[in-house]
This record gives sequence, C-alpha cells and structure tokens, in this order.
Amino acid sequence: MSRNINPFPKLIFLALGPALVFGGLWRLTGSQDNSPAPAPDAIAVMASSSPQTPVLSARRTPAVLSRETSAVGFEQALRPLGGAVLPGSCAAVSIDGVLSLSDGIDTPVVPASTTKFIVGAAALDILGPTFTFTTEVKAEISSGVVGSIYLVGGGDPLLSAAWYPKDKKYSKYEQEPATSLEALADAVVAAGVTQINGNIVGDASHFDSELYAPSWPIEFRAIQGGPISALLVNDGLVFGDSSRSTDPALGAAREFMRLLKERGVIILGAPTSGQSPAGIATVASISSAPLVDIVGEMLRNSDNNTAEIILKEIGFRAQGAATRAAGISAVMNILTNWGIDLEGVTFSDGSGLSRDNKVTCAAFLQILERYTFDDPLVSQMAVAGVSGTLSDFFIGGPLEGRLHAKTGSLGGVKTLVGFVEVEGASVIRFALLLQTPGIHEEAAFKPLWEGILANALGTYPTGPGVNDVGPLSVFNAGP
Repeated sequence: MSRNINPFPKLIFLALGPALVFGGLWRLTGSQDNSPAPAPDAIAVMASSSPQTPVLSARRTPAVLSRETSAVGFEQALRPLGGAVLPGSCAAVSIDGVLSLSDGIDTPVVPASTTKFIVGAAALDILGPTFTFTTEVKAEISSGVVGSIYLVGGGDPLLSAAWYPKDKKYSKYEQEPATSLEALADAVVAAGVTQINGNIVGDASHFDSELYAPSWPIEFRAIQGGPISALLVNDGLVFGDSSRSTDPALGAAREFMRLLKERGVIILGAPTSGQSPAGIATVASISSAPLVDIVGEMLRNSDNNTAEIILKEIGFRAQGAATRAAGISAVMNILTNWGIDLEGVTFSDGSGLSRDNKVTCAAFLQILERYTFDDPLVSQMAVAGVSGTLSDFFIGGPLEGRLHAKTGSLGGVKTLVGFVEVEGASVIRFALLLQTPGIHEEAAFKPLWEGILANALGTYPTGPGVNDVGPLSVFNAGP
C-alpha cells in the first residue's frame, strides 16, 4: 500500500489540454473567419450565460477535492497517535485503501487476542460461513434398550447444558448461539431409548489429544484456555464441580448421563471415555449454529476455546489432521494465497494466548483491506460502546457504535484492530499493536484509545463535504 499521488496536476492537465488545443485552432482560423460579428443582444445573452465556476476550477471535481482535503487533515490528526507508538509497537491506518499512518508498520508484535480475527477470517474462507459442527449419539437399540451409548464429539465449541454459564462477564450463551445438550438428550429419548445396560462413553477422537498449547503459561491452562477437545461440554466444566475436567470427554459423558437420568432413562453403567466402534448406528444428532455465528461469538467475547477448536477443524478440513500445527499451517497457506506479506509473522496458537505469536501492522492492514464494512465478518465483531469486549469503551465518544474491532490483551500487550464506518461510504481500517510494560492496564491504554485514537479516527472527514466544494451554480440567470 502506498500513498496516492495528488491527482490535481493530472486533472488540471486533462482539463486544460483540450481547451488549449481548441484555443490554438481558433487562433489559427480566427483571422480567416469572415462571418459577421454577433449582434449586441446576442453578446448580452452570451455574457449572462457565463458559468459562475470557471471550467478549470478544482470545484469541477468536488469528490476529489473533498477527499484530498480530508486526507491531509486526517494525516495531521493521526500524528499524535503515531507519536504515542514506542519502539516494539506499531500503528497503521488507511482510509479507503490509502495509507494514512504507518508507524513501525513492519515491526513484528505479539498480537494477543487479535490473532482470533485472522483465524476467523481463514475459517470462513476454508470451511465456509454455513459450516456446522455435529455431535452424534451412537448405539444399537433393541426394544428401547441399548448396551453402551456413545456421545461422539464433532468439535462443537458451544455445546452446553442450560445452566452454563450465567455468571461470566461476557456470557457465551445468554445471547450467543449455544448448542443445547438438553435438546440432544431429548432426541435420544424421542428415538425410543428407555434403558442403557452399558456405559455412557464420551468419544473425542475427531481431534488429537493435545489439551493445551505447549507455549501457554501453566497458569493459563483450564482458566484462560483449554482443555481443547472434540467433545467439549460447558468448556469442560461438569455441573457441581469447581474445576474443569482433565478428561473433557469423560466430563461430557457425566453431563449427558445426568440429563438422560433426568428424562427417566435407566442407566446401569457409568460415564467413561473411549472411541465408538466402527459401523455403529447413529441414534440422534445435533448441529451447531452456522460457523459465521460461531466466529462472531469468538470475536465478540474473545473466546479462547472456540478459537483453538476452530483452528484444529481448519487443520482437519485443509490438511487432513485435526491438530494445532496443521491448523496453523493451513492459516499460513491461506494468508499466502491472499498475497499477505508474512515477513516476521508467526503463529503458535489460534487464540493469541501464546507470546510466540507475532504479526505486523502491515499484515493486519492487508487482511483488513479484504473486507468491507458490511461484510459478515465485520458485522460480527464487537462494537464500541455496544457489545462484547468493547461494550465498556468509547461510550459517548465519536466512535461509539461506529467502530467494529477485535481487542487483545496480555501482560505488557494491548492490541486493537478493526474498522470505522465513515459518512459517504468510506471505511477506515486500522491496526494498533502496543507492546510496552503496563500498557495492558486500563489506566494506561484507555486514555490512548478513547483520547488520541478516538480523536484521530472520529474526526474524519476533516475537510469540507462534496456539496460545499462543488460548482457554485450551473449558470448565472442574469436580470
């Protein structure tokens, strides 16, 4: 991306060239013109019809004039933001694809949870927006009785019981696209199952067995992220337990057994984990919401488990291996196919919890340029002062309701990437990746976000509107 060259010299030349040619021909032939001079009344009419705005005036291109004037003012408004970017951080801003700020743009920075925007974009491309995760129940039924019953996970990150959770700041399920474990239990009963003589077996074999990314700090595990499993109910939490299960498939089997018993199913066996035998019949199944909605939940709430599960599913669909490494490889491949400059870009996970992830503002801006403001991916993001992780920020300011973005935060890291809707169908795209001690504290980043950033992005367009700089009138009507 590069700054557009000022178009006015070209416009003036293009407008002036024909006039000069016509004028030259008139001078060459004028001395030979023997036609009678116009009458005085005709001269008066011609004079009264003269344009108020000269033919070669910049007002003849009001859209260009307004845009260029605003661009100059916008760059001036962005200077304080660039001045706030310390070494090791980066900031980049564009308006309609034209780069207006590029401070440290090629510096690799820890992106934190803004990594999820890249994973979401890749997932919608590789898997498709209508893709769904399916959870199945398999068993052999005979007169309402089965031996063991198998709960087979398909990677649904939002599979949950109705009780979970009601106390999270960013509740995934009160307003988000949950997949009901109760509905699946109802379907089993509707299929005629009344008694289970064997066990309830949780099958998570669709993914590999890695529960946590190796680069995650120990204190993040089962709290900030994980366990990651193809069969994950309530993010691994079982009703009545205070900590997440170290065997998510077993935890899911326990939850499902509780729900079946509540529905009157007699169960003689116990919950356990394992793999379903080949060829066993499917008794019931349930599908998730479309992927575009699940990606939206991930972006708005910065859901780490959803991000890691989507990454593994990307790996399975693109490379035949439902692993974190395969998912990362597939994401890098799609970024390469998009023409993204990957110099300095590396990933170690899909959620952004790892400090081994590195992304440049240049790469982010190139990815952002692929999307318009009305794209489903953009509309699913958190909105300033309205939803998700941005619900408490930019309230009452010029960006409230206009900024759609993904946030990120780790110790000493604060990131924000996204879009601002602008009057006149323009779109501001920006990436602000800050890495300095203490910047993750609200007292440090909030004045920068709601002060310098909001003042800069919220003031565009800074110049006069198209109607203000257009031709004054077509003709002077005269007396």
